[in-house]
Amino acid sequence: MKRVILGTAGHIDHGKTTFIKAITGIDCDRLKEEKERGITIELGYAHLTLPTGIKIGIVDVPGHEKFVSKMVAGASGIDIVAFIISAEEGIKPQTREHLYICELLGVKKGIVVVTKKDLVDDDFLSLQLEDIKNFIEGTFLENSKIIPVSSITGDGLDDFLKELERLSSEITEKPSDKPFRLPIDDIVTIKGFGTVVRGTIISGTVSVKDEVVLLPTGYKSRIRSIQSHNQNITTGYAGERVALNLPEIGKEEIERGMLVAKEGYFEVTDKLLVEFFYLPYNQKPLKSRFVSQFHIYTNRVEGEFFLINREKLNPGERSFAVIRLKKPVYASYGDPFIVRGFGVYTTMGGGKIINPALATINRNISEEYLKKLATAGTNELIELFLREKKKEGITIRKLSGIINMAEKDIETCVAGLLSSEIVFKDSRERLYHSAGIDDIKRQIIDNIEDFHKKNPLKIGMNKGELFEKISVNEGLFETALSILIKDKKLEIDGNFIKTRGINKSDSAIDPLFVKIESYYRNSGLQPDDNIPELTKKLGVTERVLKDILVTLIKKGTLIRIKDNYYIHEKVFEDLKQKILNHFGKKDLLTPQDMKEIFNLSRKYTIPILEYLDSIKFTIRLQEGRKLRNKV
Repeated sequence: MKRVILGTAGHIDHGKTTFIKAITGIDCDRLKEEKERGITIELGYAHLTLPTGIKIGIVDVPGHEKFVSKMVAGASGIDIVAFIISAEEGIKPQTREHLYICELLGVKKGIVVVTKKDLVDDDFLSLQLEDIKNFIEGTFLENSKIIPVSSITGDGLDDFLKELERLSSEITEKPSDKPFRLPIDDIVTIKGFGTVVRGTIISGTVSVKDEVVLLPTGYKSRIRSIQSHNQNITTGYAGERVALNLPEIGKEEIERGMLVAKEGYFEVTDKLLVEFFYLPYNQKPLKSRFVSQFHIYTNRVEGEFFLINREKLNPGERSFAVIRLKKPVYASYGDPFIVRGFGVYTTMGGGKIINPALATINRNISEEYLKKLATAGTNELIELFLREKKKEGITIRKLSGIINMAEKDIETCVAGLLSSEIVFKDSRERLYHSAGIDDIKRQIIDNIEDFHKKNPLKIGMNKGELFEKISVNEGLFETALSILIKDKKLEIDGNFIKTRGINKSDSAIDPLFVKIESYYRNSGLQPDDNIPELTKKLGVTERVLKDILVTLIKKGTLIRIKDNYYIHEKVFEDLKQKILNHFGKKDLLTPQDMKEIFNLSRKYTIPILEYLDSIKFTIRLQEGRKLRNKV
């Protein structure tokens, strides 16, 4: 079933609500105050099903200048506008303002409905129709049908419905495979059910039992039930007005303008990069910095605007701008927005968001970058946003929300970028641009080279120490490091990272290495384990001695028996062979046997026996040691 959203627009008292009641039988004015005053204050909702089965959800908006912000909230996400102009009064201030708002929000189709035709004669109606034709010339309504109607007599209503059906058949349905988003425009509490929020699904789908998140607060809830036009449904689709029952969130924790979404797709932000159009009906140039109301979907927040590379902006001109908002909002690339002033409550302009993931406020952005961002294809956008995030990286799900595109389409683009090594992915599925990876690779190389200069006798830098120095998330560090190892720029030796080839040929011929290795080889099983005494004996500093000992252990030249007790690998192999000879004659090995075979004191005997147990060469029993493979 195709779903289309119809919205009204037009000046106060031009008959929008009466017209909707005439075609649907539903009175959109729900509030007592609205009925008493005869004006629409809040958004109203109605629905109808066309003969072809197309389901029309209707949003009726206020026309009074004080409620234009609510009109903007209602007009966000509509497919077709019923643009209402009274035959009695013709074009008025909000007629003009609402037309601009619809254009800025990207509405492409509409029907101009000239209401109250029963209250004017044919000659006056003809003059009004001619005036309206001139008014809509050059706008998205230029080729739209102008249909005079009377909501009282019913004259012209069938013509409207036929045209609505024709336009609805041409509408491309909103994508159901994009990330789910529902901007809230109404909140109620229903006894026995809890909190219910209403809105138009602008993309994606949502089903009963889905877990959703409320942005910007981050509160979560599982959907208990869904209604569309008072009918229970199990799944809501893009382009459909729905009511979602969120029992785990209190009404006082929700307000109009918040977003219901699925977790992991959207980030809230208080910084945006936009393309801004300053409407031609404005009376004076706009300064390079100004404060105004920022409207995105059903959300309104005060923002500080900074024009980029412009000292002023004349009416009818465009400029790129950065915005610092007083409260965080949610946004995707290409989302439309409206800017309104204070005091006079006039719509100043609007445009589209070109970077919803802006890291910092910067007015010195190149025109080349701005134009590229404004016109980029998907691959370019992925690259640009990954560059923007640098060390943080972005998941495919988050990219889907930023660019407002189906995950499967993002995955297809990313696959190509991964194969060409423009983009890299870590073990946690976060993506990074190669430029950010290259920066981390340089930092790793610089740290390793600096370490080797300061510690020429050490085999390499401890991996944990290197990770702390680089100060990035573990996924990015491991990805950059693995590339360096794969490209044979670095080597990993146990838990040590080193420049390829270091501490091999050089360390083998270093006089100090030769001297210390020879000492342990010649000392047999009883080398000096007093480090301060040993440094005097060998003529080296304690730090140098310890560095060389670590390197020789890493190479396998020395074996650490216990604490500062080391023996040479050749000595150790000889020891094992003599013990094997012993076991060829006897089943047990005792400390006394060790003393007799090697002429050792208990100081050395016990540590050696315990070490042999630890490497599973022998096993200790109550009566002595046995060869493990014979037990």
